[in-house]
Formats: sequence, structure tokens, C-alpha cells
Amino acid sequence: MMIYIIGSVATGVAGILIYIYYLRQGQFEDLEDVKYQMFRDEKEK
Repeated sequence: MMIYIIGSVATGVAGILIYIYYLRQGQFEDLEDVKYQMFRDEKEK
């Protein structure tokens, strides 16, 4: 039973650390811009 608790806590901590890593890398900077990127790429061609 204790192994399940340790595994759950370890998974949660790993998820939070991965989230913080990608947050610092700038992955969540401009989420709205992605929707319009397709239109800009077509104009450049």
C-alpha cells in the first residue's frame, strides 16, 4: 500500500518539475498566436 502512495507522489512531483521546466523554456508564452500562424505561413509562400 505504501508503494502506491510513494509512486503517486513521485509522479506528481515529476509532472510539476516537467511543467516548470517547459514554463521556463517559454513554451507557454504566446498560446493565442498559434491559431493564426497557419494564415501567415500561407501568405509567405
